[in-house]
Amino acid sequence: MKFLKSINKKLIVGLSFSLLVFSACDDLLEEDVYSIYTPDNFYSNDAQVLSSLSGAYRNFAAIPTFGQEYRALELCADQVACHGKIQGWWANSDLEQLSEHKWDASHGYINTFWNTLFRTVGQANALISSLDASGLENVVGAKAELRVLRAYAYFYLMDLYGNVPIFTEPKVDPNDLPTQNTRTEVFDFVISELDDAVADLPSQNDVGSEYYGRLTQEAVYSLRAMVYLNAEIYTGTAHWDDVITNADLVINSGAFQLLDDYFDNFVYNNDENAEMIWAGVYTPDVTGGIGHPIVQKVLPGIGGGLFGLPYTPQDGFGTRPSVPALYEEGDDRLGIFLMPGELKDPRNGETVMVEEIVPDGNSFLYEEGTSTKGPVPYVIINATGIRNQPMNAGIKWIKWGLDPNTNGGNAGNDIAWFRLADVILMKAEALARKSDFSGALPLVNQVRERSHASTLSAVTLNDIFEERGRELVFEMKRRNDLIRFGKFNDAWEFKDAATDDHWNLFPIPQAAINANSNLQQNPGY
Repeated sequence: MKFLKSINKKLIVGLSFSLLVFSACDDLLEEDVYSIYTPDNFYSNDAQVLSSLSGAYRNFAAIPTFGQEYRALELCADQVACHGKIQGWWANSDLEQLSEHKWDASHGYINTFWNTLFRTVGQANALISSLDASGLENVVGAKAELRVLRAYAYFYLMDLYGNVPIFTEPKVDPNDLPTQNTRTEVFDFVISELDDAVADLPSQNDVGSEYYGRLTQEAVYSLRAMVYLNAEIYTGTAHWDDVITNADLVINSGAFQLLDDYFDNFVYNNDENAEMIWAGVYTPDVTGGIGHPIVQKVLPGIGGGLFGLPYTPQDGFGTRPSVPALYEEGDDRLGIFLMPGELKDPRNGETVMVEEIVPDGNSFLYEEGTSTKGPVPYVIINATGIRNQPMNAGIKWIKWGLDPNTNGGNAGNDIAWFRLADVILMKAEALARKSDFSGALPLVNQVRERSHASTLSAVTLNDIFEERGRELVFEMKRRNDLIRFGKFNDAWEFKDAATDDHWNLFPIPQAAINANSNLQQNPGY
């Protein structure tokens, strides 16, 4: 059973209690994170410890749910696209600025992501302090989980914003506001926290299904591998051997395997599958649980029960023609995309028939004996930009499968932070960076062959870059990859090439600088 699901069912009262305590932890500069309760009177048993952990995981799990954080990560890269519509739907400056690399320090999504990450930091700091003061035994593992969640938040802060304050206390003195640490110092902090925490976590081999959704040693090894993979960007020093070492700790653990079917990673009941190393857990059918509207946001705007769904999709996001063009014919992963032409129902392959195609509003499914117009096939056309597009313009995609139990558009497919395929490709890249292409080749082919892509006879670094783009499309890894391979400032559909690389970092939000004069803005903003 999913950890968050079981906690939500059994300990919802305790979770509500913990949220009362930590609702004040919305940013790093909050003076008093304890609100009503103090550390020595909050925890009285292990159940309350678990409920507070559930709240910390839940806060972090909001990042991949297609909200502002996900959009900040993906729209600035070259795979997710948002085609603003004729009637004004999905046409706003935040979306357009991310797509065209024209954001500034007032950008709403960039500000939201900063706040979400420091909320995670503040929540972890407060919980760790409370655990230390509780007098309870057996809290070492819970503290380790919180330290890893905090380290993951600091990875994103370092990656996205560069020099940021490292702060581990439960509250901030408003008369002594924190100063920025260098990116290298944040890198060292993240690695140190992960190194210290990993020994206090269990291996995946030693836990049962009740632990699903919580951090294990193998999740930490995967996170360390990712941090080391990008180390040269952060510190100027490559750590390819450390990538290989940590990837091997995952691969050789025997706890994970590539699923036979690529799409089984993304079905609605994908919890506890053998490829996911650590995943965000989504339970919209449980009181207090959260879901995600990814499918709702990307499918065409067709009312009347498209694909059997109980809502009208919002037709917000799609992709660029260059993305499906990465795949060869016969590659199973091409099935992600709803390509230009007649729209097919993925459940049965039949053409979707509508009353009419409405360019400036939702179309509706044709119903025999009820509809007064149609039937006509619904046809997807290529988008010509990110503004003023008809409703049926833009390639769509379904990576996370349809959830028949969707709750108001919120689905329960779990979203992997790390899958084994990702770790295998991290190792392949590190080997190739060390010029061990013969060692990298079978790893890349292992991933390709699962999806019936052709076997490569040789491999280059660019092959690995493209394979990561195929395998991990829409999984929040593309921005890192583009920067690491020196491609983030290139031109692609609907974006011009940049003349300098200051876009590799987001600006420090102006609101944060206004609140703390010790923060210095990144160059170029």
